[in-house]
Amino acid sequence: MDFQEALARLGFELAQDRPTRGVRTYAARPNRFLTYWVHAYDDGSALFTWEFAVTDYLLEHGIQLGSAERLNLFMFPAEDDRGSQDSAWLADALDRADERLRGVKFADPDQGEGTSSE
Repeated sequence: MDFQEALARLGFELAQDRPTRGVRTYAARPNRFLTYWVHAYDDGSALFTWEFAVTDYLLEHGIQLGSAERLNLFMFPAEDDRGSQDSAWLADALDRADERLRGVKFADPDQGEGTSSE
């Protein structure tokens, strides 16, 4: 399966085409708070990143973050994934993002860290 087919199969849609900059940007929204982004460059490389609307999510749970300013308060990875435009690379990048997001434990932040919560 080629990269374009993999993007479509995984729910990505073209969000922006910037031929003068040599990049096409695709977005997938697995839920109303999370957006996955893939930047596909003309040289065959790709960048994968994600953003999570943490303020909106927390507000739905009755928790306010800071002054509750909803603009520009997103969680995102400290480092984006870079690789080739390959369906296996994209699937691995999505798996790593899913694992990272599932590892966030607000109620027990030390879970799995080798420390006790007692």
